[in-house]
Amino acid sequence: MSNKPYSLITREAALSSSDGAGLRELIESKKVRLTPLRERVYHFVRHAKEKGISAYQILELMKKYNPNAKPTTVYRSLDYLQQAGIIVKIECCSKFVRKDNLSSEVMTLFMICSSCGTIIQHTDNNIDAYIEKNAMEYGCAVQKKNIEIRVICPDCRQKQ
Repeated sequence: MSNKPYSLITREAALSSSDGAGLRELIESKKVRLTPLRERVYHFVRHAKEKGISAYQILELMKKYNPNAKPTTVYRSLDYLQQAGIIVKIECCSKFVRKDNLSSEVMTLFMICSSCGTIIQHTDNNIDAYIEKNAMEYGCAVQKKNIEIRVICPDCRQKQ
């Protein structure tokens, strides 16, 4: 990646991965505006893969490109990307991950390994329907379509 604040290399890296088609579609359908800073933040989140990345880890990486980077600029970018549905914050560990399913209509189950911190994403229409149905029975409306649970991942279970 270039040391310039923005480059075509950064844009291509952010949009050419396996999630590039979905991201481009989301950008076009929701009129998401990816600024150079947001693209770089997205790039760091995407490269963290299933381990996720904290805002302060992103800030440290950002300082390699801009020594004057401030926490507020990182948080604003993270907030924007979350609202756009591109990334999600795992509340229990304050880490950000790229959302595998870019649809905001489907429930995503995030299984976080208590041992190694791996975050496994799973979408299931049956879970979604079950939760929606039960919420409606109580007169509630589901606001957040993410569920976090603590697990022991297969790799850690084998080590036990």
